[in-house]
Amino acid sequence: MGKRMSGRVLLGVLGVLLLPSGARAQRADFLFRRPTVSAAVRFGWSVPRTQSEIFDFTTEQLTIEREDFSAATVEGEIAVRVRDRLDLTLGAGYSAASVRSEFRDWVGTDDLPIEQTTRFRRVPIELGVKGYLRSRGRAVSSLAWVPHGWAPYVGASAGALVYSFDQSGDFVDYQTEDIFTKDFSSRGTAPTAHVAGGLDVSLGPHFLAIGEGRYQWARAEMSRDFVDFDRIDLSGFQVTIGVAVRF
Repeated sequence: MGKRMSGRVLLGVLGVLLLPSGARAQRADFLFRRPTVSAAVRFGWSVPRTQSEIFDFTTEQLTIEREDFSAATVEGEIAVRVRDRLDLTLGAGYSAASVRSEFRDWVGTDDLPIEQTTRFRRVPIELGVKGYLRSRGRAVSSLAWVPHGWAPYVGASAGALVYSFDQSGDFVDYQTEDIFTKDFSSRGTAPTAHVAGGLDVSLGPHFLAIGEGRYQWARAEMSRDFVDFDRIDLSGFQVTIGVAVRF
């Protein structure tokens, strides 16, 4: 039994070594079985769409531009292979921007700026699918799997997005023209979905480099502090790069 198993392993290794030279050049490393799970972490830049009344008001009244809400983002993802070119995914992300500002057209009685800080945070948690446009590798024998050098994919996910929009500092009462200090806060959870496209590049039998772009959709009701505003726009685009390990 042991000799038979050793012979099969040897045949698998020889099969990899005897691949055509082009295939060997593409990837000389191999695994003893096709990987079924991968775990990835990616970092990048998130650009919210900011097309709702609260962003209109904030950018008109305060020294804030819409692009100021763009921020670094981090994502984690677990993928389980269900077919050669299809994965089921569970992912979560985090992005947050903090912007200091002052009123554009108002100053205090001491002629000093009326200052405040706006914070905008988004945390999506989603289940989805990822389909690859080419095979990610090939089986050379029953005990050897050779990864291809690269594989593009498209994906879609849906789930929940936890958000917070907070403004703290000094503000103007437009009716009395008084200046007051207050913390305004809106927090909640909204349904969300995204579509994505990306590329996996093999760094070895177990490791991958990943690049991805995605567009996220979400809107949510604002909390009581912002009762006169319509739903906050939580949609936006992001680009990330990172690494993954496959098992």
